[in-house]
Amino acid sequence: EEKRKDLPYETDGVVIKVNDFGYQRKLGQTSRNPRWAIAYKFPPEEEVTRILDIKVSVGRTGALTPVAVLRSVTVAGSTISNATLHNEDEIRRKDVKVGDWVVVHKAGDVIPEIVKVIKERRDGSQQEFRMPGKCPVCGSDVIKPEGEVALRCTSMACPAQQYERIVHFASKGAMDIEGLGPAIVEKFLDKKLIKDSADIYYLKYDDVFSLENFKEKSTKNLLGAIEESKKKPLSRLLFAMGIRYVGSHTAVVLTRVFTDLDSLMHARY
Repeated sequence: EEKRKDLPYETDGVVIKVNDFGYQRKLGQTSRNPRWAIAYKFPPEEEVTRILDIKVSVGRTGALTPVAVLRSVTVAGSTISNATLHNEDEIRRKDVKVGDWVVVHKAGDVIPEIVKVIKERRDGSQQEFRMPGKCPVCGSDVIKPEGEVALRCTSMACPAQQYERIVHFASKGAMDIEGLGPAIVEKFLDKKLIKDSADIYYLKYDDVFSLENFKEKSTKNLLGAIEESKKKPLSRLLFAMGIRYVGSHTAVVLTRVFTDLDSLMHARY
């Protein structure tokens, strides 16, 4: 740890592992981690910055997430200007206000996070933040389901949810449609060429070619990637559909029992 800043490369820790493929296979792994390796992380690097604003984003399941807009600061080799505040309960627990000076780090040296508020630097200009009663994107009512901490937009037609669902569907861990990233999804939605994930498979050559900066080769590449995604196993499709509580591991477990969508749709308790 003492030598970390002197190293000629970025590092977040060390990994100790069994150096034998045979033993690795015997030890196996859990759904998340190998049993033959362990990682030791350095305490994350911390910096001080200020909260300029708090905005609210809407995810694919309708969850409203407050996000702190920060004065840009370099932490662990990269510049961060936003940090999730997770939910209203977390804001109250940390007593976060707009205008506060805060200590930030990157959790796991990856995800920007507010560690604590420097209350001694408050000067009376700070403002309390309240979560909205309406969706900031579509204006629909917001509810807090019993037993949950997150507020949720009640509209399935919310453009933000629509966008996030399609981005998730095409992402690497789901259907892995190379070339169909967030910016391209946004362009398709803006031109009303798609409205949900299923519409991806009805896109024609002229639809894709009509997008800005798309030429013949890039159009064929994207259409080829869409076609290739049809070969993905059912577990990937199930995960890509974005069903609540169905992560990648649960999707694999389900498809061991239900071998097609019809049998899954007719599953009983």
